[in-house]
Amino acid sequence: MKKVFAVVMLAVLLTVTACSNQGESKKQAGVKELTMWSMETRSRDTIEKSIKEFNDTHPDIHLTAEFFEDEALKTKMKVAIAGNQLPDIITYWSGETFDTLVSTNMLGDITDKLAQDAELKDNVLPGGLDTFTYEDKTYAIPVLFSGVSLWYNKEIFAENGLTPPATYDELLSVVDQLNAKDITPITIAGKERWPMLHWFSYLAQRVGGTEPFEKAKNGEADFTQDSFVQAGEMLRELAIDRKGFVNGFLGLDYAAAESLFVNERAAMYLQGEWAMEAFLNDEFAEKVGFVPFPAVDGGQGSINVYQGGFGVGMAISSKADQDAAYSAIRFLSSPEQRKEIYEGANISPMKNPGLDDSKMHPLAYEYDKSISDNLEGFFGYYDQTLDARRADQFLDLMGAIVGQSSNDVKEELAKIK
Repeated sequence: MKKVFAVVMLAVLLTVTACSNQGESKKQAGVKELTMWSMETRSRDTIEKSIKEFNDTHPDIHLTAEFFEDEALKTKMKVAIAGNQLPDIITYWSGETFDTLVSTNMLGDITDKLAQDAELKDNVLPGGLDTFTYEDKTYAIPVLFSGVSLWYNKEIFAENGLTPPATYDELLSVVDQLNAKDITPITIAGKERWPMLHWFSYLAQRVGGTEPFEKAKNGEADFTQDSFVQAGEMLRELAIDRKGFVNGFLGLDYAAAESLFVNERAAMYLQGEWAMEAFLNDEFAEKVGFVPFPAVDGGQGSINVYQGGFGVGMAISSKADQDAAYSAIRFLSSPEQRKEIYEGANISPMKNPGLDDSKMHPLAYEYDKSISDNLEGFFGYYDQTLDARRADQFLDLMGAIVGQSSNDVKEELAKIK
């Protein structure tokens, strides 16, 4: 009896194994498997719903995605580039790393596919596709527009007779008046470094426009140009001499710094549109106002030029099945699929995003409208636009400038090479 049972079980196992192998062969032969890495962790639920819909409506393609926080994805990308092992699709920032992916032929050229896709191509805001175009070839579809603004607490300003600053001198005056009343003027995550770089790069742009940075980035000049030196000295004055930043800011991480603003313990907060997510679920949103980064008297940079731009795009690996991968990014980047994302704390890169104003928070709608009505141009984040070495040097520079008043700003800037 035991022998009979053993024979039966062996037959069953062989049958199951055979069926399994046939199923795997069929899957490999009939379904194109795609993988994706994305840094859009805040929108994960919406994107995963879109992926499911894509898979359901494209039976010959199956897409799976992994989501990573910013720094984790940057680290993972360094490893992937070194090993030439990209996933089929990436959602990633424009800038030096993206440039490297293009120059090493690791990304697929989607120029011809876009040329045959007027519905998408014509809907992208001016400059969107240009951000991801190199030598007349396009390598990504933009999925987000980003803009850094100065957020302020309208109630604190009103109670203290203050007006949102339009110039940097006005900002310093507001800082002095708030300090005189023991109110923290500005919260900032100094521990993270990059929020301080927002201040420096805005000051440099407002002083000298965007040309000095472009020259320095391309090696035509260095970062000891007057606009950068002046920006560093202005930032030091704000942080050290005027005590504009919250006490202990060099030890504050992002969550702690943001919490001070949301809990009304600081009057101002310089941050990108992504910060709105922390403002929208509460009556606090009614107290939040925003203005562009202030102009510098005598400076060359316009107040309506924002730091940011079309900073995130969806691209495909040159090793991926090009038709299948383009179908996926075309579907996932469409206004219909990203509608929920753009109706929240995000800005669409499309002319016609198909938003339902009635479903948007008034603050989000007001911010989106302000950007679209007033935007004259943009400049990129220094730590994403520069190569990795100079980006890290710039981030370290922030602590050197605002941490010790004895450091010579020009000498510190000369170290960035």
